[in-house]
Amino acid sequence: MTTTAIPAIEAVNIFYARQYAYDILRRFFVEEPSKEYLQQFVQKNMIDFFPFKEDSAGIQDGIQDIKTYLSTHDVVHVEQHYQDLHWDYTKLFIGPYELPAPPWESYYVRKDSLLFQETTINVRNYYQTYGIFVRDFNFEADDHIGLELDFLYHLNEQCLEIANTPDQRGQNELKRLLADQNKFLQDHLLQFVSELANRIATNADTGFYKGLAKILQAYLQIDSEVLQELASIEIL
Repeated sequence: MTTTAIPAIEAVNIFYARQYAYDILRRFFVEEPSKEYLQQFVQKNMIDFFPFKEDSAGIQDGIQDIKTYLSTHDVVHVEQHYQDLHWDYTKLFIGPYELPAPPWESYYVRKDSLLFQETTINVRNYYQTYGIFVRDFNFEADDHIGLELDFLYHLNEQCLEIANTPDQRGQNELKRLLADQNKFLQDHLLQFVSELANRIATNADTGFYKGLAKILQAYLQIDSEVLQELASIEIL
């Protein structure tokens, strides 16, 4: 059986693309959008460069929703526009009213929807395997969508470091990282992201979060395929 191989620079480019995607997603799902990051996001037209859009109609649709929204809402310079976007996140994921799109995996995969039970602990164990601990973990459940995206961002960072200096030991560690990321996607994020994304798209007031929901769902599906392909090849 012949093993497919790719140059290290090609793998590095893929990991940079993944880092770009996960950085955007984790920032907009882990907390309310900050003015500082929005300024960078808007002024650099960052959404235009979202990876793998050529391979996904869902990503393309989400990008267009966000661009259309930003063409009529100046979230950087108009305070009311910023507050509207900020409120959209708060309403969807924080409260004070009943949440239309709870951001925790447990809500979707457990019949009782209770947090800090087996699902939360399973996610926490993944994090701790890689020395990652959630701040205020007794108050914020580890299986929050933003934290799960952040976890994959950090594991991809480790992939990037290894791919930049490939050796045999690194190859073995890289395969472990790729396998763990794909398992985490399959066992956790992909178990609930479809329903979460549908709830966001249905209940969001802004085209910004409607678009992000489309991108989130489509990108995670593509990333699972990317991880499986990377795990089956050798990086030279």
